[in-house]
Amino acid sequence: MSATADWSAAFASAGFDTMVVYNEILVPRLFAPWAEVLLDEVGVAPGASVLDVGCGPGTVARRAATRVGPSGRVTGCDVSPAMLAVATANRPLDGAADITYLQCPADHLAVADGAFEVVVCQQALQFFPDRAAALAEMRRALPAGGRAGVSVWCPIEESPPFEAMASGLGKILGRETEAAYRGGPWGLTDPDELGGLLADAGFSDVRVTRHILPVEFDGGPAQMAASLAVASVGPQVAALDEQGRARLVDAIGAALGPSPHPGRVRSETATWIARATR
Repeated sequence: MSATADWSAAFASAGFDTMVVYNEILVPRLFAPWAEVLLDEVGVAPGASVLDVGCGPGTVARRAATRVGPSGRVTGCDVSPAMLAVATANRPLDGAADITYLQCPADHLAVADGAFEVVVCQQALQFFPDRAAALAEMRRALPAGGRAGVSVWCPIEESPPFEAMASGLGKILGRETEAAYRGGPWGLTDPDELGGLLADAGFSDVRVTRHILPVEFDGGPAQMAASLAVASVGPQVAALDEQGRARLVDAIGAALGPSPHPGRVRSETATWIARATR
């Protein structure tokens, strides 16, 4: 099984408590800010209809619902029951559209043809077992002239906190574990490959741009290590004893290097965002 397939299986089978960790640590610090950039790129106006594919705990869907307002419509699709349970447990947003959540795989979306003006997919395409089929389904969900926005990470080296986590995992748990971590979220980092996938799926006007955002882990390396609960290597990390977990946190901190902000990690992450038209 490939690293991305391992991560996909981990997400699909994860329990509710694990996804709460994801929602509490990674969403506000990482995925929520990036959701705004993705929606800016694809253009989401009041009254629009939006489909969020691989919606996870509803990070992009919730922000899209705020943008489209009560006259708009938002649907989120994900294969993970735990992710969807967290999404539906989130407090409804004032002045936002209602969100419908559907459990279905990306390569067989349970939506009608041409039902949405905008389709978005944040940091999920790299995990799909059949990327071409998933993109074909996203295109099917759009009418002529509909817009798609897809984001994937740039190489892990351009996101220093996660490069440090990979290095720390390698030092404590070995190179195989490090490779499994690196090969998951960072399994589709070539912008030409990303653009080619959309073009091959029948999209036109494909444009891929690089974006950078700051990120801060206010709980430092320990908070970063806690986020590994949602990774494919989560079971190996969970099996560490207290001393082993402390060594992992120290290894991550050492890989990050000296910080002018004691107890905090301030850095940046880099993402490719592809925009295309049906």
